[in-house]
Amino acid sequence: MRVFSRLLPVLLGSLLLVACLAAAPVPALAEEHTPPSTAVTLDEAVLVAMLDDLIKYYEDARPAESQIVALLPVYEKSKDSPEYKKLRFLFDTYQKATTSLNNLVDMLYIYLKLGNSKESDINAYVVNRTKNIVTFLNNMVYLLTTRNQEYDVPASSDVQKLYETYLVRLTVLLYELNKAMPQFAR
Repeated sequence: MRVFSRLLPVLLGSLLLVACLAAAPVPALAEEHTPPSTAVTLDEAVLVAMLDDLIKYYEDARPAESQIVALLPVYEKSKDSPEYKKLRFLFDTYQKATTSLNNLVDMLYIYLKLGNSKESDINAYVVNRTKNIVTFLNNMVYLLTTRNQEYDVPASSDVQKLYETYLVRLTVLLYELNKAMPQFAR
């Protein structure tokens, strides 16, 4: 059931993107989001670099997922403890960030697989959706950082080490994505 609940948003997001890419452009919507004089083109090399950064993140973060899941039952016995609260927040944030990253991977992969689109409304959609996802993830890093300071957990704790490791990995990924954002749309 847990796998299905993670897979469902990814599949729905993928289907929505395919539907948007397959739909004929509506002139009123295209003018509303992207003025006709401003044609948006995407730099394929930057998109590939973004996908590479995402894949590297997944390879590095995969062990953390199993550690989070393994530690939850250990600390669940005392739900009022700062360790459990911090671990639970990490788990919830990890799931939200993973869903957003999966949506970004799906969107970029489908866009690259279909070939560089000449339609400005599709390109504008990819740019805007990517910006929204990266902004959301930046907010997740901010919340993780804030919560890290709120809960007083010893530095030697497994929860604290895992929390900091995940925070660093997500921050590094977002550094790369934020750096690529101005370059991928021309």
